Amino acid sequence: MFNTSAIQYPKSKLSILALLALNAVIYGFTDTLTSFADALVWVVLLVIYELEANKVGLPLGETAMRHLRSGLIGVIGLVFASYWRDSEWLDVANSLLWFGLIAILETEVRWPDYVRRHPRFFWLATIATFTGLLAMAGVWLARGAWLDGYDALLWIVAFGFIEVDIFHLLKRKRSV
Repeated sequence: MFNTSAIQYPKSKLSILALLALNAVIYGFTDTLTSFADALVWVVLLVIYELEANKVGLPLGETAMRHLRSGLIGVIGLVFASYWRDSEWLDVANSLLWFGLIAILETEVRWPDYVRRHPRFFWLATIATFTGLLAMAGVWLARGAWLDGYDALLWIVAFGFIEVDIFHLLKRKRSV
């Protein structure tokens, strides 16, 4: 059974999730179906990672959750192919950086022992990925693409605080 009492969710995290869901709706009304699907699938994937990270009991088993995550990642792959086909190179570059972050997260979930054996590599990979994502947000803002820039910054905050716990990550710098 779904155990929502197992997670103490701060209001800041709920606010970020609400803003991300709102962004998906805004993309649904103002942009392409591809952008809407992209935003919506990422929100669902973020929630799944958060629930798994907090060991919230879900009605699906571990295998079903892995298949669901893989399916969502597959949809993100199709969105990426659409960006590539349409020569939307900023979206392609941004997607590649997010794929890198997902690879890091999937490795942490599926092979935690490997991550524990190589903490410096995973710390550096995470820092490099977030740096690239910040650069992408800056490019969109510099080009006047305010919704894309805002959305990019909001996702960085979301993954930084919700999934990666950026404060913990930055503290690891001293011990690595």
